[in-house]
Amino acid sequence: MAVPKKRTTRGAQGQRRSHHALKATQLQTASNGAMVPRRLLKAVSLGLIKTRDR
Repeated sequence: MAVPKKRTTRGAQGQRRSHHALKATQLQTASNGAMVPRRLLKAVSLGLIKTRDR
């Protein structure tokens, strides 16, 4: 079984895992003018979810 000869530094580990970062939520404007995540857009427009007024 292959075993690494040296421990991986935090910097190298972070560069390798840079694509694991979370992406920002894309907000869409609903029919009532509220900004909601895209996955909830249909539920808000159908009135299944109420949104906060800010």
